[in-house]
Amino acid sequence: MASGEMLRKEFRIFIYLSAFVLLLELLGGYFTNSLALMSDAGHVATDLLALLLAYVSMQVSAKASDKKFTFGYGRAEIFAAAANGVFLVGMTAYIMYQAYYRLVFPQAVKGPEMLVVAVIGLVGNLYVAYRMHDSEKENLNVRGAYLHVLSDTLSSVGVILAGGLIVLTGNYIFDPIISFIIGVLILAGSLQLLREAAQIFMESAPSGINLEELEQEIRKIRGVTEVHDLHVWSLTSDKHALSAHVLIDAENLRAMNEIVKKTNAMLESKYNITHTTIQSECERCVRTHSH
Repeated sequence: MASGEMLRKEFRIFIYLSAFVLLLELLGGYFTNSLALMSDAGHVATDLLALLLAYVSMQVSAKASDKKFTFGYGRAEIFAAAANGVFLVGMTAYIMYQAYYRLVFPQAVKGPEMLVVAVIGLVGNLYVAYRMHDSEKENLNVRGAYLHVLSDTLSSVGVILAGGLIVLTGNYIFDPIISFIIGVLILAGSLQLLREAAQIFMESAPSGINLEELEQEIRKIRGVTEVHDLHVWSLTSDKHALSAHVLIDAENLRAMNEIVKKTNAMLESKYNITHTTIQSECERCVRTHSH
């Protein structure tokens, strides 16, 4: 089975498990009157949405390029990540509003029951986070879904802490405090996701690629004398493209093509740049022509 198919199969399992945890925490939050548990359920809802978006975008991104979409459908994952980030910001605003309201007007919470539900939710989140760990570097959308699950795992720990403190002290204020902290975690992750999606849409140089260093690496290749009009951007989070004019000192066309081949091999192995457009210019050919 291909790795892409295996990843999609894994995501179906994650989706079913996240749906179960969401239903459990919604019912548990309603029964215990716990805002922290309901906030965590909201966080799980965003996890579920992230997983669904990631799964759908993986299906769409797998489609081959055609005459209309010549680069393929890979940017579907970036649209999904951006939509996910916007939804998260809205969710955070609601959670923080509810947390503020309960700080001003504390409400009774069933601590022991809240604690039990939170522990079950934590086990589910830990399983999904563990299984997703090896796949989170696949692309931005998968990483976004993984960050959702990871932050929700941390928020589940917070809910357990709040439940334990409520049981020990009888003070319900820990419920909105933990809810506010969960909101901050969600906001931080969503803003990072939006920033990375915006960079790809704006076709900025990929993070981790320094253009000056990249140019120097190309110049190190024997036969390359000059590099100009260098552009690097991301087609998707894991596919980078480059275009450049390269002046080459070669005796003939065959030697020049060999240098271009070496340049492409270096770009792919060192910078993961798989789509290149190199306008090669033969220095000796130019001199011969001018003579």
